[in-house]
Order: sequence, then C-alpha cells, then structure tokens
Amino acid sequence: MSLVSRLAAAHADTAELASVPGVWAVVAGVPCQHVDLPYPWATSGRLLALPGPHAATVVAEVASWLADHSPQWTVLVRAEDAPSINGFVVWELMPALRLVGPIPAVSTPGEVSIGPAHTPAEFLEAYGAELAPTVTEAHLRSPLLHHLVARVDGQSVGCVRLRLLGDTAHLSAITVVPAWRGRAIGAALTAAASELGASYTDLVWLHCTPSSRPLYERLGYRHVDDHAHLVPASRG
Repeated sequence: MSLVSRLAAAHADTAELASVPGVWAVVAGVPCQHVDLPYPWATSGRLLALPGPHAATVVAEVASWLADHSPQWTVLVRAEDAPSINGFVVWELMPALRLVGPIPAVSTPGEVSIGPAHTPAEFLEAYGAELAPTVTEAHLRSPLLHHLVARVDGQSVGCVRLRLLGDTAHLSAITVVPAWRGRAIGAALTAAASELGASYTDLVWLHCTPSSRPLYERLGYRHVDDHAHLVPASRG
C-alpha cells in the first residue's frame, strides 16, 4: 500500500474514538465525531477513510449526521477529491508530512524538560483551557494517545499529542506559550513525539500549515499528500 493510501486508510480506525467518552458513529462507512466546541473541525466526518471519489449518497448521509450534532462542521478528504464533492468548498488545506530518516538532535534551553503530562490541566495550560473537552483524564489514560509537555521549573510551557491511528502515528496539538516561543521548544517537542511515534511504527506524520512547513522539514519531515476540511458552500 502506498504512503498516501496508508494515511487515508488510517482514518478508518475508530479504536481511539472508542477509548474515550464522546459522541461518534460510523455513518455509511465514514467515522464521524462530535466534540462540544464552537469550531468547524470539532464536528467532522473522515470521508478520506473511504477511497474517492465519494458517492453523493454517502456524503449526504454523513452531512446529515454532522448537521444534527452541530451548526458548524466539516468533512475531511484528500485535497485531490475535493473538486468532485458538489456543494462544498475548502475551509482549511492541510499538507500531510511524514518523518523520513533519523530524528535530528534539537538543542533547547537547559531549564526545559519534556515528559508525559501528569494531568489534563497541565497539558491545557499550554494548549488552551477552552479545549478541555479534547483532553480529559480518559484521554490521558488511553493507550492510543500520548500527551507530552515541556516544563520550566514545573510550569507547562508547551505541549504535543501523539495519536496511534491505524498503523501510523500522528502528531498534533504542537503548541508553545507565547512567552517561550523562539527558543526551539516546539522543535524539541516535535522531536520527542516523533521519536516516541517511531517506536510504534514506520509511518510518523503530521499536518502542517504553509508557514510551519519549513520548521518540520528541518526536522526531517517530507510532503506526502494534502488533506482538506470542507464546509458546505453556503457557509464557505
């Protein structure tokens, strides 16, 4: 199976969804999730779990489930499939990068240490308290999720989450508090999570933005595919 196909197929895995409390369902073969947050990405259907192009009936069933749970929602697809889904527009384009080769050493200030989050509050101190529904005690206990924080004198100054998704490991929630940015803490968190991910699988990957892509490329990540969150054109 190609790398592109492995990334897409990984989204068919619902083990993580089943391991923590939440609202989710498999609708017409598509895993759908609702998190009680006022953001389009918080209620989403992983259409890319199914090979494209996507049947209009499947899209309609998924859209109906999502709309029943939130006024704001998205469907996640491979970017190349987006033009074939009538009535939708791209809300967010997300390049997908995979780790290639050894993880480079990253130098950080000596007072910074990185380790597992002890509590949701510690992780959310960097990630954002408003995102509490996504980081609970159940999330920290799940064997499919790893939460790392960067600490200075016991204070959380950055965080990263590693998700075991299908036969891949996906990095997300890479955040550094504003006062500590520009000191390679984000790079160190990415390297630590990448090393942990590589202990589980040969395919460690993440989504980036155009502005953050050079940082991850310096850490050994290379472009594999593009994914996109779509919203109905009426809300575009």
